[in-house]
Amino acid sequence: MTSHAERRTLDRPFAETNGLLRNHILHPGLHWELLTPQPTDDPSLAPFTAAHDLFDDGSLILLPTPGHTPGSLSLLVRRPGFPPLLLVGDLTFDVHLMENEHVPGLGRRHTSLTTTRRINALRQTYPDLVVLPAHDPGAADRLAAAEQPDRPQRRI
Repeated sequence: MTSHAERRTLDRPFAETNGLLRNHILHPGLHWELLTPQPTDDPSLAPFTAAHDLFDDGSLILLPTPGHTPGSLSLLVRRPGFPPLLLVGDLTFDVHLMENEHVPGLGRRHTSLTTTRRINALRQTYPDLVVLPAHDPGAADRLAAAEQPDRPQRRI
């Protein structure tokens, strides 16, 4: 599953300059389901104004998080009794950099900063939100801690 915006970028010349490596994405026999996040006024997702609820039950929600690539999506995982998780892919390489609004040099800096600020604002709704960047060396430890439902979570 990917966004229409991501696919449009992939089909343009020089997609690599937007962080998309065709040979990592386009494989014979692989079918991508395309989606466009729809407007939402769900206060639990603010400041995000668009989303795609995968199961229509609020447990897995794709949020548009452009920056690293124009059509990037992050997955918000909400589970009863556990802190919510936000898988942000390559939007940042270190959650602590994200907290301080430092954005990586890949992608569009202004867009990455806007998205970073939205994620940091989402933490107001979810103070125990566990942000998991794909390449952050500390992500595995934060995920393991989040799997302990009775332990208080550090805000990282």
